[in-house]
Amino acid sequence: MFFLELSDSKFVLDDKHIDIALYYLRKKECYHPRDHPFRCTTTDVLFDNYMALVYKDFSEDASDEFWCAGDNQLFLTPYVWGDSRRCGIAWTEVDKIFFPCRLPSEDDEAVTHFLLGVLDLNQKKIDVYDSIYSEPYEAGMNYMQMYARMIPHLLKFSQFDKNHKSFGNVFNKFDIQWQRSPHQTGSTDCGAFLIKFAELLMIGKDVQQFQPEDIKDFRKELAANLWAHGEWKRNSGYDTPPENVGDDYESENETFCPKEL
Repeated sequence: MFFLELSDSKFVLDDKHIDIALYYLRKKECYHPRDHPFRCTTTDVLFDNYMALVYKDFSEDASDEFWCAGDNQLFLTPYVWGDSRRCGIAWTEVDKIFFPCRLPSEDDEAVTHFLLGVLDLNQKKIDVYDSIYSEPYEAGMNYMQMYARMIPHLLKFSQFDKNHKSFGNVFNKFDIQWQRSPHQTGSTDCGAFLIKFAELLMIGKDVQQFQPEDIKDFRKELAANLWAHGEWKRNSGYDTPPENVGDDYESENETFCPKEL
């Protein structure tokens, strides 16, 4: 069902689809770094969920005690330090972080819309790519303000400036910039557009080069590639190396990962 739902635009993509696809894109960068103009990593939907949960108690003058309280440090700071089992590349080693956002419904139970945020550490800004709106709107902007306000505090608590060569020691609120992007024509493709935007941006391409009507083919191609690669790993016994940004797996003699990855 995972591959059927991923490949068919009749289905809405869920958290697992988003997380696995972003993991796949991270591995492509590790295997073929020459195809990527900058270093990057991603978060996942779980990180987004925790951000929304913590934000309810967040204040503009949040102290270190806030980040140490409860599960805040346990769930959020490992992403920054590269200690998360789900996204194991430290932010100090990259230029940009791609993060999925899931806008909640009014009752906080149903999925309304996925959009992509790109945290640019060097420019101290957040670029937003939305397959419905190319201009800021209330629900989307309110959600992105959560990241713009909390991320600087999280970085400061993590002593990020001591380990990232370009960030500096200023922890002001990040600027939010809504970027123009292709618009979905169906009601079920926002997650697929998020993945496609990330794929193009990671290799330095303009998302507007993508035609919305091609999203159906993209979903089928992504599902086929994931299936084929999974079968190859299962049959060959290949063990994926750890996620270490900067590693060129392609140059390792013992690595025989298919070029399709």
